[in-house]
Amino acid sequence: MARLADIYIYPIKSTQGIALSHSWVERPGLSFDRRFMLADSKGRMLTGRALPRLIQVSAVLRRDGLMVCHADMPALFVRYSDCAMTPVATQVWKDQFEAFATTEAANRWFSLLLGRECQLLYCGEHTPRFSAKADVDVSFADGFPLLLISQASLQELNRRSPLVHQMAQFRPNLVVEDTLAFAEDSWQRIRIGEVEFKLDSPCSRCVFTTRDPRTGEFLGDQEPLKTLGTFRKDRSGKINFGMNLIPVNEGRLEVGMPVEVLQADKK
Repeated sequence: MARLADIYIYPIKSTQGIALSHSWVERPGLSFDRRFMLADSKGRMLTGRALPRLIQVSAVLRRDGLMVCHADMPALFVRYSDCAMTPVATQVWKDQFEAFATTEAANRWFSLLLGRECQLLYCGEHTPRFSAKADVDVSFADGFPLLLISQASLQELNRRSPLVHQMAQFRPNLVVEDTLAFAEDSWQRIRIGEVEFKLDSPCSRCVFTTRDPRTGEFLGDQEPLKTLGTFRKDRSGKINFGMNLIPVNEGRLEVGMPVEVLQADKK
């Protein structure tokens, strides 16, 4: 039986992930996952696709806020109680909504780091965003509440690729083990512990996967997209790796829990 091998959250969109031994699943995704996002002065989202220094940022969860770190900057503490919480018009891809302002100190910190005027936004305890793509409420994630990938799928990619790739390049929330490569493609509904998930669609990959997950630098030769394109491209030309998940209910996840496949495509 498949098992849950790893759990990851990314408190600030496009920054480094945090590995957890357990987590709480909410309808919009894992608790504290992508609850913050960088935007320019007009509210347009900023990501590591074009800003590699953002990928170098790490964040540590504290009881009353978030400690943000970068090698070239003094540590920044964003306290929830200090956030202005004034509405800011923003968007994630095609979804337009109002997020909330955080602090001027955070805006200055990230503006200095990235070399451009920007602001740190917060989606609050109850996200104001409805994802048209997923048809559910979502945080600042690209389109769906969670992303799942199997270790076997990464191993198969590495078997074919001239480079050795890390799971961190693909920014999953859940990693499962003891499966065949790409077994997750056929899953339609699964249960982990007390939480049931609907597997909505494959995750189409972009240039973000070609950046080193620590330095933000390009890995070279358009990998892993070049290799994935030889065997993971669908009829529409999208390169897929991993599956988008929508929680059916809330509950606790813990590394090591069995993954029960409730429904799968028999094709």
